[in-house]
Amino acid sequence: MTTARYRPTWDLVLDPLVSCKLCLGEYPVEQMTTIAQCQCIFCTLCLKQYVELLIKEGLETAISCPDAACPKRGHLQENEIECMVASEIMQRYKKLQFEREVLLDPCRTWCPSSTCQAVCQLQEPSPQDPQLVQCKACDIEFCSACKSIWHPGQGCQENMPISFLPGET
Repeated sequence: MTTARYRPTWDLVLDPLVSCKLCLGEYPVEQMTTIAQCQCIFCTLCLKQYVELLIKEGLETAISCPDAACPKRGHLQENEIECMVASEIMQRYKKLQFEREVLLDPCRTWCPSSTCQAVCQLQEPSPQDPQLVQCKACDIEFCSACKSIWHPGQGCQENMPISFLPGET
């Protein structure tokens, strides 16, 4: 048998409610989550839904504070995100982060083969000069600039002037 703990009404006043800036609901502190970087506070359910939506949609890899007026422009740390979401969503988040890192790294590129999708290392961090890249996973040789099969001595197809057939303008 369980017994409900009696709590006098004047005792309820000691537990202040905190307002969530997302749903505008008021909750006890135990149901709230504070973002470490900016100290903004939201109800845990809203913050969890916000984080999950951004990860599922692949919209952001650096998840910012949902408060548009956040004075510190805070971001959630990886350990904060990990505490909020299921493991498969966290794996997606880490995959998105890795893909973004490769995309922004001038020394790495993706293998263009649809069956491979390995990350390839460039010899020189010079994106304007096409260079031969050989994928270590599938041995394909491709151009670092246009991702087509390696074409020594020729310009990339995307940079070649458009030629019209006779009679076309």
